[in-house]
Amino acid sequence: MIKTIPLNRTDIPVLVFHKVEPKFEWGITRVTPRQFRFILRFLKENQYQTISVADAFDSDKALPDRPIVITFDDSYDSIFKYAYPILQEFEYKATIFVVTGFTGEWNLWDVNLGGIKFRHLSWEQIQNLSEAGFEMGSHTVHHPDLTRIPKEQMKAEVSLSKMHLEDKLGQPINIISFPFGRYNDDVLQACHETGYLHGCGFWIRKKNDQPFVFERKAYYLFDNRWSLQAKLDHHWGRSVENLKLRLVNFCSHGTSLVKPAKFERYNK
Repeated sequence: MIKTIPLNRTDIPVLVFHKVEPKFEWGITRVTPRQFRFILRFLKENQYQTISVADAFDSDKALPDRPIVITFDDSYDSIFKYAYPILQEFEYKATIFVVTGFTGEWNLWDVNLGGIKFRHLSWEQIQNLSEAGFEMGSHTVHHPDLTRIPKEQMKAEVSLSKMHLEDKLGQPINIISFPFGRYNDDVLQACHETGYLHGCGFWIRKKNDQPFVFERKAYYLFDNRWSLQAKLDHHWGRSVENLKLRLVNFCSHGTSLVKPAKFERYNK
């Protein structure tokens, strides 16, 4: 049983997933549907209740005793096929960060080791999830490392993805997840100027970045019950998890070098 710890809003645990997918791939960013059901059952048994990112930052919003935010980066269609039914089973909601330039298409922005590709959510699926109460946010247009591209292109990635989502969903989009969890002062300034209220990374770069940047813990294929508990709790194992997440994140930077963003897709 996880112990109850008084939380301020920036301490609310946030989990991030990528694919909930039975299909094999060489990478580690997926979890199987069976693993995902185990995670949600563990959360339910420990009396966690899901909230949105917006709820976490709303000081006027009452929080449950054990709030948690479940997020998905990259907007794969496995969210709709596999994760959504399991979330419904446990009466949980989630936040989905959409790569707007690849909706309904294959993940050609990724390395695709062994030629294995995965499809992204279509606009119809995104609209259905939004209508079901899932929170939507931006994950840029092409999923580039925002810290490694020219400033004007970075601003376009940030602003146009927000515009695409707002046009399609007819609602304000106030949150962004930085691809690869990477951001810098220029990225934060562009997000502020574009009208985002909050950003999600994998850790806080410097203390002054809070409360705009929200820290999350990724769950990968090789994780287990112990690592899940370490991601949720404030015991010594959390430092081991943080080290592991930094190592995985460092390795993920190779994607932005092998597959730089193709900016001609902006007008999709």
